[in-house]
Amino acid sequence: MKRVLNNKEPKPQEFIVLNEYCQVFCGLRKGYPSFSDNMDEAKPIWNDEQLKKIQYGTNFKLEKHYI
Repeated sequence: MKRVLNNKEPKPQEFIVLNEYCQVFCGLRKGYPSFSDNMDEAKPIWNDEQLKKIQYGTNFKLEKHYI
C-alpha cells in the first residue's frame, strides 16, 4: 500500500552481484557481463530482473550481496 502523505515509494534495497570466483559485476563489455577483482568497480543493482539478465549472459554461478 502506498503512503498517503508521501507519494514516493521506498527505494528497493540495492545489492552487488558476485560470481563463483568472488569477482564483482562491473557492467557490460561488448554486450556480455564483465566481472572484476576490484570491489570499487562493483555496480549496484536494485532489480531482480537485472540479475536474471546477467545470469543469462554468463556461465558463472552468481550470488547477490546486499549493501
